[in-house]
Amino acid sequence: MSEAKPSKRGGNPYGRRNAQMSNVAVEGELCLYAGHSMGRFSSHSMRYDSHQACTRCVAGAREGRMSLSIDSLLKKYQQKALKFWSQVDIGLPHECWEWRGCVNSKTQQPQFSWRRPGISTSTQHHPQRVAMWFSWGDLGYTGVKTTCGNKYCCNPFHIIPQNVGVFVDDDSYIDSFEYACELHTLTQQIQEYLIDQEIKEQQLEDQSHIIDERSSLILNPGTDFNQRLEAAMTDMFEGRHISQINLSDKGLHREIDDDDEENSTSDF
Repeated sequence: MSEAKPSKRGGNPYGRRNAQMSNVAVEGELCLYAGHSMGRFSSHSMRYDSHQACTRCVAGAREGRMSLSIDSLLKKYQQKALKFWSQVDIGLPHECWEWRGCVNSKTQQPQFSWRRPGISTSTQHHPQRVAMWFSWGDLGYTGVKTTCGNKYCCNPFHIIPQNVGVFVDDDSYIDSFEYACELHTLTQQIQEYLIDQEIKEQQLEDQSHIIDERSSLILNPGTDFNQRLEAAMTDMFEGRHISQINLSDKGLHREIDDDDEENSTSDF
């Protein structure tokens, strides 16, 4: 099958967010959700060419299936989901869940940093669209509306994906024991995520003075070889040498860099 290509209709893809979804499915980027690949070892999913929405997610949304389960996502996106939900003031199902994250200083629009190559050229997304991705499914750049009209609300129970054919019965979600369990689990996972982030930040602060000392030692032209060797060996034994930095630490710094891109292209 051919790779997914942007449709020629309408120019800017975000100008087509209110257009009817195409019935043409092509091979596209891998869906956020586990089990939605084209095959067991495939790195692609079937997506509609008009909105880059995963066909399986669209089918689930049309049946009214919505999930708050972090475990339903691929593992590489679970931390991203926890980071997103940690910036949302999660309340009761019938309440607005206010966005507490980044707000563009120029446009006053809420935004969440996320690079999604193959889905969007934007690095900044409206939190309501991200909330849709992490609840209703990976529906690409499908339009989003809320029943409450609050542009800062990220409550999936208030969010309705547009032009997908979603039927929303608020009472069925609010009274559902299954969703109540998922919501309770999500809040617990967020608390654990925040604790882990605080521990990581504390560890970085504790080692900052050691890093400064090492930098001064290495940059000092008067430092002899034995001192440099001793410092390197000490760092290696204590697990903080630069060669021992793992990928998760690099990923953490990468996420911090992405958060600073307030002037990047946006999907608003």
